[in-house]
Amino acid sequence: MKSLQISTFGKPAAVVELVERDAPRPEAGQVLVAMEAAPINPSDLLLMRGRYGHRPRLPAELGTEGIGRIIDVGAAVAPTRVGERVLIVPTLRHGTWQDQVAVEADDALPVDPDADALQMAMLGINPMTADLLLRSFVDLPPGAWVAQTGGSSAVGSYVVALARQAGLRSLSLVRRPEAVPALLAAGADAVVVTGPQFADDVADALGDDRISLLIDGVAGDAVTDFVPWLAQGSTLVSYGGMSGGPVAMSPADLIFRDIRVRGFWQMHWLERTPREEVAAAYARLGALVGDGVLKAPVTATYTLDQCQAALAHAAETGRAGKVLFAW
Repeated sequence: MKSLQISTFGKPAAVVELVERDAPRPEAGQVLVAMEAAPINPSDLLLMRGRYGHRPRLPAELGTEGIGRIIDVGAAVAPTRVGERVLIVPTLRHGTWQDQVAVEADDALPVDPDADALQMAMLGINPMTADLLLRSFVDLPPGAWVAQTGGSSAVGSYVVALARQAGLRSLSLVRRPEAVPALLAAGADAVVVTGPQFADDVADALGDDRISLLIDGVAGDAVTDFVPWLAQGSTLVSYGGMSGGPVAMSPADLIFRDIRVRGFWQMHWLERTPREEVAAAYARLGALVGDGVLKAPVTATYTLDQCQAALAHAAETGRAGKVLFAW
């Protein structure tokens, strides 16, 4: 079977290796999954560069999340699970960019067999990240303002949809004016563009209100520009740093305005949360994906044989949607 791996860290399209290996056999407590679709996420690219929070031992299989169908089970797993369509929980223990993968049975969660495969394949990381960013740090009353940098990202689109479901108002920052209509159509209350009109546009959107929660996946100037618009006692949650800059604000804002700064990594949640609670959370979000409430644009799909082109495409800035491997 085909599998993608790295033997050294570096530029993803340069270090990726397409290898042939024997299909795995599920051990006791495991299931064997034939992959249907698996996304390429920014975290995958960081891992391949050796700049992620998890640095695997080399050579390392690649891919963090995806969906497929169970084709075999090991001892102590009900044979009736064969044929199930499942989400592979993104524990970083399994490489999903391969034809088949053996995973612990508890890491293979049933999903809607009739839902769109590409949308369901993205369930593992981005929708859950958006949901946890909104729910885990601040108890927000209906009508509160949530702002986010990186509004045109996949996480950004899920934040907009989930905020609307929760009765919250969302303000998204994007770099390109052409990204504005899609976010407004998805339910964003306001969208502003990086540039000299930022402050005026935010003032028009908020009026006398202020932001209770700032969700940041960019860092750098995007955070600094938002700080004056944060409410007293508000919270900033950092989950990414696409700009390469720091998360910076003045000591006066931290001390006198009581602004709290938190970090978020989904792996910490997966490690400390009982698996029953994890499964319930994915079931809830999976139903929203299946109903079309949660969705993200897809710009292209590739086969494993096209791995270099796929990774180069995923690394491009200004993409209109996600890039996935599909079988």
